[in-house]
Formats: sequence, structure tokens, C-alpha cells
Amino acid sequence: MTGVNYVTNDQGEKTALLIDLAQLRAHNTSETDLTDFLEDLDDMIALELSKGQTGRPYDEVRKEIIK
Repeated sequence: MTGVNYVTNDQGEKTALLIDLAQLRAHNTSETDLTDFLEDLDDMIALELSKGQTGRPYDEVRKEIIK
């Protein structure tokens, strides 16, 4: 997407994101495209933050929800 740049560390890992709002505006990025991108970004952040966390068995969660 135009106006979005990733910042990488010395190992080439993406560590930050820069969003150039002026460039997005200049290229007439649609609201739908931006919304889709931000939703995907939200999913990526949630995934990164959950790495290393232990989960719970499906049956346990299901029983809890049914109660």
C-alpha cells in the first residue's frame, strides 16, 4: 500500500510501521482499502502479542461458554 513503510532491525525483522498520511491522501487511497489494511494490521499485532502464550483446551472453553 502506498504510504506505508516498515522499519526493520539489523536482522531484517519488521519492528515498526510508518504511515505517511500525506502520501495516502495524495494517492487518494480509498477508505475501504485503508480500513482493510488497518483490520489486517490489528490481526498481525494480536498475533505478535500472543506469541508464547499458552492456550486452553477447546472443550474447556466450550463448557465455560455453554454455562
